[in-house]
Amino acid sequence: MSTPTEDDLETIPDGELLALPTGAIPPGWLSEFFGRKAAVIHQQDADELALELSGDSTRHLMIFPGTDPKEKRRREEEARRSALLAEQEMLEYRERSDRLLAQIEQRQVAVDKRRKEIEDNALKLHDGRRVYVDGSQYRDEQGRVLEGRDRDEAAALHQEKPNASTWQDRQKTIAEADELERLKQKVLNDRQEAERGGQDISAANDRLSGYEKEFQNNLATTRADIAAKTPTDLAASYSTDYMAAYGDEYTISTVPAFTRAADGQTVDDRKDTETENPQTQNAPRPSGQVAPKIS
Repeated sequence: MSTPTEDDLETIPDGELLALPTGAIPPGWLSEFFGRKAAVIHQQDADELALELSGDSTRHLMIFPGTDPKEKRRREEEARRSALLAEQEMLEYRERSDRLLAQIEQRQVAVDKRRKEIEDNALKLHDGRRVYVDGSQYRDEQGRVLEGRDRDEAAALHQEKPNASTWQDRQKTIAEADELERLKQKVLNDRQEAERGGQDISAANDRLSGYEKEFQNNLATTRADIAAKTPTDLAASYSTDYMAAYGDEYTISTVPAFTRAADGQTVDDRKDTETENPQTQNAPRPSGQVAPKIS
């Protein structure tokens, strides 16, 4: 390469200028050469910076990867998607927990009513104490076994009231009420913690699934206990409302069997008819009255 002239320094392309070795520049032109070279380098840096800031460059010569506009937009979009997903998960969690809490409270109402029925059906001594049948023994509300005159009085009352409440039924109802309250508090505490952001919503959903399963298992156990009762025991010991809380299969029909037979309908036929005509489910049906035929 020939030694450049002063005019060459003004017209030489930027790439060639930057490639010129310092030794090829006459001493009198060094200041002009370095000034031009510095201007070219500054312009290239400015252009590269503008490209990187606009996101049109994949290189990171002037800015760090974390300040790349494309990377920044990607992170923002990912954050928005994560926020929307978390919001949806929280909404679903609230709906599920609301549903479970409503089911628990419905059972609590039924269990409280059942407990009162058991207390009302207990034997009552002359001094007002409630007594419960426990096999061949009798227990007061504190669980003490009666002896002497108290036992004799309870036995006489039991003769007059053979279907008096048992100690086992009372204890089962108390245990069920305690279990329902314990489960309810666990759901409420977890929900409060999740809404405060103190725990991962996925973990909260997993625990809620466990609570739902626990509720259903307890419900199945109670249903099995009710199903094991004879019709006479059911009618004597369980209210219709209490059994309805555990499923329609345990609801005592209010239509006598002989009435269904006279109508020529089975239980399933009547259920199908009432399901198809919901407006007639609660309509009164006086005996001996026949609807007039419309011609």
